Amino acid sequence: MSLTARAKYFILLGVVLIMSGCSRRPVVGILLATSGDIGTYGQAMKKAIDLAVEEAKADGTYPANLELVWADSKSDPKTAEQEFRTMVSKHGAKLVIAGVTSDEIRDLLPVFEQTDTVCLSPSASAPILTKEGEFFYRLFASDDLEGRRAGRFLYEDWNKKSVLIYAGDNEQTRGIEPPFRQIFEQALGGKVVGKVAIADPDWEKQSADLLAAHNPESVYIIDYAAETLKVLRHLRQHGYKGIICVTSAFASGEVIRKEPDLVEGVYFPQPAFDVLDEQEHVQRFVKAYRAKYKSDPDIYAAHAYDAMRLVMFVVKQTPVFVTQNIKKTLAFGLSEFPGVTGTIQFNEYGDVAHNPIMFIIKDGQVRNYERWVKEEKERIRREIGRLLGRRMAAPVPTPAPE
Repeated sequence: MSLTARAKYFILLGVVLIMSGCSRRPVVGILLATSGDIGTYGQAMKKAIDLAVEEAKADGTYPANLELVWADSKSDPKTAEQEFRTMVSKHGAKLVIAGVTSDEIRDLLPVFEQTDTVCLSPSASAPILTKEGEFFYRLFASDDLEGRRAGRFLYEDWNKKSVLIYAGDNEQTRGIEPPFRQIFEQALGGKVVGKVAIADPDWEKQSADLLAAHNPESVYIIDYAAETLKVLRHLRQHGYKGIICVTSAFASGEVIRKEPDLVEGVYFPQPAFDVLDEQEHVQRFVKAYRAKYKSDPDIYAAHAYDAMRLVMFVVKQTPVFVTQNIKKTLAFGLSEFPGVTGTIQFNEYGDVAHNPIMFIIKDGQVRNYERWVKEEKERIRREIGRLLGRRMAAPVPTPAPE
């Protein structure tokens, strides 16, 4: 082959490769647990993703060549792995929204590397996941931050010096408990009077004994919603009157609607999504979700909504939709993406800097704790003013004649 012919060959080959890469249809998988033990979380996420897609198609911002592939992990890590591999091998997905829980993602971390596929999780929060997974990015705040905030809240905000811990056997518990203890015990000097393993068949007796022996000023329940409800029911039955703090995994709108009396007055830290947030893009999402589903979006719906909006942005910003380019866009191309859960910008580990704030459940509604306290103070001030005004306006009795 002559030099000229060889040059033409390589030029033509380069053009073919470039055209092939540019014409690659972006395929994004969506793998959620919409059935099984944690199905309520995935169902809320699916609703929000559907809403994000519907809005984008209506306003013309949906990427014309984007193909979505859906699957249900059925709350089972093994099923999650099978479905993930199918999305990659059969459909050619290079980016997947997956990981309702940290336990699902834990087993998938090596699969991301094996399949050269990027995973974006709305809610998997165990600290170890981003430290060990270079193909993994998440929108939810790390459990490390949540545990620390809960420790400060109980000791500093409520001046509670003792706590009884109820702990599940999962990645969330293993991510939250150590930083909580570090703050509450080591840094602030509080006392953990005991730990109840919720998975233990004898946990209720252990709990009753510890409650009677120590009368802890507060309790901290570290588990998913279903198990947390069991502990709450147990505490109510025993007439516990102290402060009850749970985790952000409890903040499922479905759970709160089903058990309004049981969950009343419970506190928990979560990333700062608030349905009363006055920012325009937040209120636009809240109103659209309410109009479509006749209920408020919970924290999981909000993070899934942001995940889908982010995916559509990444598709548009990544003309050649291959793993290396997707990672570059996530690392350098977001420029503080405006999410309803806060500004989205990933650090070198794939984490976002969303510090949790405290919430309280009042009258069946998830309320920003600081805003609720401010409103309560204002309500009490008005009530005192009304009572004083009534007393001042009351007629002065006429003295009886001597």
